[in-house]
Amino acid sequence: MPKNTGLPPKEGFARYAHEYDDREKYWDSFEQDALTPYIHAAQGKKVLDAGAGTGRLALRLKKAGAEVTALDISSDMLDLLQKKDPEITIVEGDVEAMPLPDGTFDMVFSSLTLVHLKEIEPFLDECYRVLKDDGKLVLVNVHYRKPMVLKDGKGKYIIQCYNHFPRHVREAAESLAFGVEKELILKEEDNIWISHVLVLRK
Repeated sequence: MPKNTGLPPKEGFARYAHEYDDREKYWDSFEQDALTPYIHAAQGKKVLDAGAGTGRLALRLKKAGAEVTALDISSDMLDLLQKKDPEITIVEGDVEAMPLPDGTFDMVFSSLTLVHLKEIEPFLDECYRVLKDDGKLVLVNVHYRKPMVLKDGKGKYIIQCYNHFPRHVREAAESLAFGVEKELILKEEDNIWISHVLVLRK
């Protein structure tokens, strides 16, 4: 069972929301441009960014010509996204119980969200449910050697993290009838983290 530590994501990201964009290049480094072809492929499609935060991916998807819905548990993060682009549809909700209809989206993107979930199967099951037949899930999972310590005027804090090994994520996806289209393992040079990029087809 993954180790549980820190603030629950809803509380933690409410606290971190206004500082999140300051580290955008760091968040991008987990993907190393691996998502670029899939973002371009989203042109003209209905796309969900699950765990959208302040819109790091949602804004790129919109710019690429996708019709974007951004789902996040933090209203504070979504408020910041809405100010950046009012045309992106925002939905406050849990990625493990999405308040969205079945078979709605051509593609679902989710980057750096899985690490904050204790169990990954409910999330993957929800992604499968909201995708259209033959739709794609583009997933980025990060495995931290140690949780990131954040700091504000109230002091230091950590947001709950759970390390899910790449094999576990892939096997969980396959057990839910996803097909694996592509899999990449990306490493930080000091081995502080390992990033797992997984492209799945319904």
